[in-house]
Amino acid sequence: MSMLRIRNPLALLSAFAFIAVYLLQPVFGSLDDLPEKASTDRSEYRHLVLDNGLRVILLSDPDLNKSSASMAIDVGSLSDPKERQGTAHFLEHMLFLGTEKYPGEGDYGNYIRSHGGFSNAYTAGDHTNYHFEINHDAFDGALDRFAQFFIAPLFTEEFTEREMNAVDSENEKNLENDLYRIDRVQRSYFNEDHPENHFSTGNHATLEGIRRAEFVGFYQKYYSANRMALALTGAVGLDELETIARTHFSPIENRDEPPIVYSSRLLDPEPFVRFLQIEPIKDLRQLTMDFPLPATRRLYESKPARIVGFIFAYEGAGSLLSILKEAGLATGLGAGAYEPTAEYSILSITVELTPEGLERWEDVMKTVFSYVELMRTSPFPDFIFNERATLARLDELYKNKGEGNARSTSLATDALHYPLEVAERIPYLYTKPDPDAYSAILDAIRPGTMIAALVAKGVPTDRKEQYYETDYSYSEISGELYDALASPTIDPEMVFIQPNPFVPTKVELLAERPIKLIDEPGLTLYYSQDTEFERPVVATVIKIRQPTRAATLRTAVLKSFYQATLNEMINEVTYAASEAGLNYSLIASLDGVTLKISGYNESADRLMRFVVEKLTRIDLPRERFEAIKDRMIRDLVNADRLDAYRQARETKRKVLRKVYFTPAEQLTTAGSITLGDVQAFAPSLFSEGKIEALVHGNVTAEEAVASIEYVRDSLGIRSVSPDELFEIELLSQEPGEVVTSIDRLKVNNSCLWSEYYLAPDSPANRAASLFINNFMEEPFYTEMRTRQQLGYIVWSFTFPQEDELFGGFIIQSADYPADEIQNRVRAFLKTVPDLLADLPDEDFASIVAGVRAQIEEKDKSIAERASRYFLRAYEYEEDWERRRNTLQALDNLTREQVEEALGRMLSPETSRIRTVLAFARQHEPVAGTTASYEDVETWKAEQRFD
Repeated sequence: MSMLRIRNPLALLSAFAFIAVYLLQPVFGSLDDLPEKASTDRSEYRHLVLDNGLRVILLSDPDLNKSSASMAIDVGSLSDPKERQGTAHFLEHMLFLGTEKYPGEGDYGNYIRSHGGFSNAYTAGDHTNYHFEINHDAFDGALDRFAQFFIAPLFTEEFTEREMNAVDSENEKNLENDLYRIDRVQRSYFNEDHPENHFSTGNHATLEGIRRAEFVGFYQKYYSANRMALALTGAVGLDELETIARTHFSPIENRDEPPIVYSSRLLDPEPFVRFLQIEPIKDLRQLTMDFPLPATRRLYESKPARIVGFIFAYEGAGSLLSILKEAGLATGLGAGAYEPTAEYSILSITVELTPEGLERWEDVMKTVFSYVELMRTSPFPDFIFNERATLARLDELYKNKGEGNARSTSLATDALHYPLEVAERIPYLYTKPDPDAYSAILDAIRPGTMIAALVAKGVPTDRKEQYYETDYSYSEISGELYDALASPTIDPEMVFIQPNPFVPTKVELLAERPIKLIDEPGLTLYYSQDTEFERPVVATVIKIRQPTRAATLRTAVLKSFYQATLNEMINEVTYAASEAGLNYSLIASLDGVTLKISGYNESADRLMRFVVEKLTRIDLPRERFEAIKDRMIRDLVNADRLDAYRQARETKRKVLRKVYFTPAEQLTTAGSITLGDVQAFAPSLFSEGKIEALVHGNVTAEEAVASIEYVRDSLGIRSVSPDELFEIELLSQEPGEVVTSIDRLKVNNSCLWSEYYLAPDSPANRAASLFINNFMEEPFYTEMRTRQQLGYIVWSFTFPQEDELFGGFIIQSADYPADEIQNRVRAFLKTVPDLLADLPDEDFASIVAGVRAQIEEKDKSIAERASRYFLRAYEYEEDWERRRNTLQALDNLTREQVEEALGRMLSPETSRIRTVLAFARQHEPVAGTTASYEDVETWKAEQRFD
């Protein structure tokens, strides 16, 4: 008997009406006919150089949600004095602590955060970048404060020791991070007199005794207007932005400093391979090969280093990774060429090894050099250059370019490093293919200028790195291996990568509140056609919900293996698709399987059909599966080496969710999973359940229906009743109840993760919750991180969970145990009601305005809008007016409502608190610190979950 189809014919007619209205929109066939600018793009740029030599790029776009600014300075950690490593990073910290015009240590940060903003900075090798984003109406005030960093900073000496501790805390956070540890060992083998052979972060030892005169001298030597670039992005016009830039930034002094020129001599060619063996903290197996390259930054129109890096990192058919996987030597590969300075570049290739690959690392190295030889002897890949040029042009026209800090930071950095007049176009320029530069890069990939590192547990070590105390060994390998790498042979089976079939050849723009097109027992489809972005892009979100009876430990582990195995099986195709502007993700979780595909609509449906055809048929060589299994088990083993706050989050989830399986629990089952288990599991995974789908973008209603019906018909899912479907059930707490978990960790940081119940979810309570989030963020951060210096990670926030609202507080510290952090947080929270009572009315109104700006933030892409629509449709039961209702409640928000919410959160009689105290290996709980349970499963069996 066929299943009854309940369609909504009026909705379908409405959808077609949408189509008819937009039939008159422009249509572009061949890519040669693309416009200079997308019809909905209202952005404008302007470039100027102020009288003091400051380079300025301005972006005006009325569609931006935030205004932002970034200043890039042409000096970084590579200019640290050898005897005072970390100076540039330390100076970056000091600039935030007061200026002559705004002397308070928190004046700048308080202003930014109280107006819905965020600020930060980073120190790179050859530049330092300061940046912020903020609500539009506070932009001018923020720029006045920001500019003073570069005009008249105070550099108050009393803060020197405190900020030295802050730098040291940031370094402590990374002491057991293998990325930092491996990088530092590798850098120590660059030429000793080269600044790349340095410790960039700095710590208490390298900065101890630093005097004000030292960092003021560094500032005066390098912070000159002629060596800076400023980016401003905002909703006002270009003329107003230019006036703002000239007003605030013209006073920066031009000391007429010359550019810094770095030596390109990172490594001297030698008749041997520099070979490191490094013991990691986690259970890793990888081989990393780094090569100094000629300068490539000036080749921004041909991007030869990017093309070389793209070829090495490619994962489609014919790729280096495919060859290594076929040989059973690798599970993954990452590669890329980057440009630390204008004088040199570095190519880095990292291969994730199988156990066999670890034993045969020399063969892995030989395969890499064979592939290099294949690249050298093959013609210049015009098709790759043309594909990159095509996709870059489409991205420039149609891709969301971001906003806020990310947008202004990239603009300022590119304005510093490239010709100012094309700074905003640097990522998209592919105008001059350069075979000679491509060949010169390949010619630089030689064994005698390589630093190779084999990273694995149990490798022989006889040395200890100075700053991270990493155990490693160093040797110089000549003879047979060096000769084989210096004169590689090409395996006759090795072929070069082929053209990408997913690169679009044409784009056509078709002519919103989502409409429910299908409502059946086993399938619901919402559809909306894009009427705002006008991009040739579609986004599809499909969630296949599954029954409660499937929520077992073994099923959870099988889902993880299924997800990893499927992704490995189809990786060559999905990687090619991703390089052609398509995005794919598949997540198999306890409540079902979520599939997302977005990108250029000409290719998206082809990718969708390809993926769906593979969902129930796992076909992967056994040795490839065993490599995946090995990697997954190592990840589970390494879970107790994650950052403390990540481990605390796992404990929180275990306590709060009725059904949740930690990495330790999954590890008990993972070892028994076989390829046959996964192959048998795949079809059963889709045997019953319900499909929840949403299609949004440049697609017709008919196409949306056909796509989702294809999914349903291909999988043949048997529908189940709604009450059989798995729902996440969360711990129910009584007023005044406190649930405390205690963890003993193996890492060097403790963590407090504490959550407080605020209110049931409603428009009025959402408005109050968002106000509390913005109101509390600045004083909490200032007190806990800046003044008390508890740790580098200090977060406060409010958040929704199901139909309730909560406040959260997270602090990670290497210096203080978790219960001590908890006591300090509690002491701070006692002061919050008074802080609110003392808040001036104008500041209350300013915070409300900041919340309004956050709520009104626009979606930045079709994919982002599709995800929001999906959430509204299925999680919030078609609450399409959620945003408008919250804004209306915000307009009526009173101080009394906020006080009431805070009182409920903090009062011992009404509060509901759940806390994780995670103790570092060197920290002990104080007497009297106890957990709410001894065995979590026994305890949970006695609790109520809703």
